[in-house]
Amino acid sequence: MIRILYLLLASLACAACSNYLDMKPNASLSTIETLADLRALLDNEFVMSTQTLAGEDMADNYFVLDQTWNASSNEGDRNRYTWQVTENNGVDWIGMYEEIYYANVVLEGLEGLRPSPDMDSYNEIRGTALYYRGLAFSELLLLYAMPYRHGADGSGLGVPLRTSADLNQFFSRASISESYDRVFADLEEAAALLPLTTATLLRPSRLAAWGLMARVAFDIGDYERAFRLSEQLLQQKSDLLDYGQINPALAIPFQPLNSEVVHLTYRYSAFLVQSRGIVDPEIYASYAEGDYRKSLFFAVNANGHPVFKGSYTEINLMQFTGISTAEMLLTNMEAALRTGRLAEARMRLPAFLQARYAPNARPNSNGEAAELLALLQSERRKELIFRNRRWADIRRLNLEGANISLTRELNGQRYLLEPNSLRYALLIPLEAIRYSRITQNPR
Repeated sequence: MIRILYLLLASLACAACSNYLDMKPNASLSTIETLADLRALLDNEFVMSTQTLAGEDMADNYFVLDQTWNASSNEGDRNRYTWQVTENNGVDWIGMYEEIYYANVVLEGLEGLRPSPDMDSYNEIRGTALYYRGLAFSELLLLYAMPYRHGADGSGLGVPLRTSADLNQFFSRASISESYDRVFADLEEAAALLPLTTATLLRPSRLAAWGLMARVAFDIGDYERAFRLSEQLLQQKSDLLDYGQINPALAIPFQPLNSEVVHLTYRYSAFLVQSRGIVDPEIYASYAEGDYRKSLFFAVNANGHPVFKGSYTEINLMQFTGISTAEMLLTNMEAALRTGRLAEARMRLPAFLQARYAPNARPNSNGEAAELLALLQSERRKELIFRNRRWADIRRLNLEGANISLTRELNGQRYLLEPNSLRYALLIPLEAIRYSRITQNPR
């Protein structure tokens, strides 16, 4: 399925733009008769598994040459690259709300099938729908709401929390704190309903729900919750691939359903493919000799530029955006440090470094808290490259005073995204503003 998806993504995205607002309210509900029908809606890989990569498109892990940007006919790709997203660039908004629509159709369809003779399947389907709705809301918040820190004033603009499949029902923008409360409520209920593991990693599990909650908590600086949830996951699953045993000569070194994957989601991005996206030279240089990731994650093209080949998908046109044990280990260790658990961070770090470095190249894992925090932040940057995590990390770190500015050099012009700029909240598509009468993000 993944192999053919990239051929369809552009047409599907365009279809979504024109068709989503034309859906008839409850149209899908009229054909729902069984749990299998609802399961099939959630197994629609084109909608539920293809998460946005807009954050990675806007982050600082890569650049494109002038001629690449100039040759692109996709206005959305070009605008994301220079942080000039307009009200006409709506693919990500529409895609996430399409996912929410599917989830709401399923949740409402389940109400008509109570009581069910197969409550295990019933609960798993409900949990899956809640998981995907929480996931979509969390991704919308990272793109269309300003960065938010747990415990701060939560009255700022969040996103419309659509909890109905009736498209004639209007939802105003909730506050940022209400929006994150909804994400955690959906995911907490999902975790209570889902089985610990599932038959396929394309379906979310209880482990995935814990992992996603840990990710969202980490994104907003709720380090106590991030530590607790990542710890729950790692107590059940802490597999790490030994990168020293993987062949770096392979064009695609990693299997898509390998032992580190907790839940598989992915996305195509035109500028991140090997023929266009060039890895930032400073980042590439940060991988020392003896760091297995340097040869497993990257190839050098004919022009001498490093390009990315390290996705946990079966094709390098797709980037992995799912939950992995490696991400959870890094989240757990940094959250441990930030909540005063130095011993816990130190305990897990040697196993991670052993899986990523040759014996004579491993960084010192016995430093004090400040030294370990710098090491973990460096490892997080290197490990999660091209996984749609950097945008969230920049937002979080800038609220903590990191003062990260992003720059692009393009056609002789310099583009700058300053820390905490209003452009960290993308403009909401004009169609959504007109249709739902919601408040636009300021500029």
